[in-house]
Amino acid sequence: MLFEIICDQFKQKRVEFLPTLNTVLGDDIGSNSIGKSTFLMIIDFVFGGKDYILKSAEIQRHVGKHTIKFCFIFQEKKYYFLRDTEDLEFVSECDESYNVVSKIPLSQYCEFLKHRYNIHLPNISFRDIVGRYSRIYGKENLNEKRPLDIVHNEAAGAPINALLKLFGLFSVISELEDLLKQRETELSAYRNAQRYNFVSSIGKRKYNENLKELTQLEEIKEQISKDLDNNLLDIDSEKAEEVIKLKQRLSIAKRKRSKYYSQYVTIENNMKENSPIRSEQFDDLLRFFPDANIRNIAEVEKFHYEIRNVLKTELKAKKEELNKIISVSQNEIDTIEESIKKIIQIPNLSKAILTKYSEIQKMSEKLESENKAYLTSISLKTSRDDTKARRDQMRRDQLYLLQIEINTKMQEINDYIYSEQKKPPVITFDKNQYKFETIDDTGTGTFYKNMVVYDLSVLELTALPILIHDSVVLKQIADVAVEKILKKYLQSEKQIFISFDKKKAYTAGSQKILMETKVLELSPNGNELFGRSWNNK
Repeated sequence: MLFEIICDQFKQKRVEFLPTLNTVLGDDIGSNSIGKSTFLMIIDFVFGGKDYILKSAEIQRHVGKHTIKFCFIFQEKKYYFLRDTEDLEFVSECDESYNVVSKIPLSQYCEFLKHRYNIHLPNISFRDIVGRYSRIYGKENLNEKRPLDIVHNEAAGAPINALLKLFGLFSVISELEDLLKQRETELSAYRNAQRYNFVSSIGKRKYNENLKELTQLEEIKEQISKDLDNNLLDIDSEKAEEVIKLKQRLSIAKRKRSKYYSQYVTIENNMKENSPIRSEQFDDLLRFFPDANIRNIAEVEKFHYEIRNVLKTELKAKKEELNKIISVSQNEIDTIEESIKKIIQIPNLSKAILTKYSEIQKMSEKLESENKAYLTSISLKTSRDDTKARRDQMRRDQLYLLQIEINTKMQEINDYIYSEQKKPPVITFDKNQYKFETIDDTGTGTFYKNMVVYDLSVLELTALPILIHDSVVLKQIADVAVEKILKKYLQSEKQIFISFDKKKAYTAGSQKILMETKVLELSPNGNELFGRSWNNK
């Protein structure tokens, strides 16, 4: 908790705080320019804000450079710091006498506070938590109809995202947001590559045309493959016809060689059978035919032997002739086969066919590349769209949970304030927009009361450590509701800082609470925050 604030330029040099409600009181006539809002700005300054310097130019002109000293208590240990008005980006760590020990960046200081307040929420800074609920005159978060906004015309979705983060409902959305950014980057990079012709860019119609053409080209390639099996791959028509003729000649030559070889074998066998039949070879014949005239048979056989001897010279000459013819046929076969081999040999393929095949292959690759690029583009777009749909659905789900949780709590608090007699405020979310209203009640006081009810709901439901409400917020609310709001402030276990004036205009109960929670009381004529007012002539 914030324990104290000290400034040598204050009329009341030191202000000590209470653990719950802390009231900065004005006078009973509602005097302005006495420092109520300024002191709340200083409290915001202590919690890491910059508006005290950036939006309070008259303070810097009239007070000049000054130092704000302050102390926090966390787990019964005191931590001392100071901030100079001329050094917005650093905070000084101090000892108990406020002697500077070291300087740390403002961001590191805010992380210290976030850690000490046990806020373990990712993707949200300490200032984005407390800054939205420090409602002080001079800041831009006092629009009672836009209580989520921290500045006027804040970027669409930012207030809702901050609320989702504060409720711990944004992490699952954030993961999908990161994935969506990755998908967007991939798709954008691919489209840029297409734009600069590094990758093909075609439409669905061209894609379908490419599929048809690829089918036709594939058929041509298959035909070429069949020609390859027939040893006719890549041969032009003239050479292909020549090969066919050579194969016909080869077939005839092989048949002739077979014919001549058959004659050669017959002659060779006949020449081997040139010995006369011996008498003992007739013994088997006599065993079956005892009356056979072996002598006559032997004479006939002798005659045959003499004839073979006469023909032997002729057979030998015929054999030599056939051998030469077979050799010539084999040479012819070898020559024809060599001719065919030379024609279809790869190094000597027809340039025309090679060019044709190359063109077909290149065309196929080009069409395939175009279609692949188209499918990749479609896939990237589909992936992007699917991720976006998942992100949007998750966002709707989380906002629905958030809406129920806040509205339930606001109804509970509103029923407490009005004893269940008045309609509660309702917040509704739609993507990056929201509506905050009370059905059938558009009064100014109602809207300011709604904002207080909303802030108290967030304070109770989340890790929000503090609440700051300036008198401009509370003075618009009906007196009967103010007392209940003050009681609700008191019930909180967290520190709440408010400014209030004209206390006697409110109920006795309200006055009692205000006096018991008063930490600083300001009034004109020397009792201003800095002991003087610079708006007098």
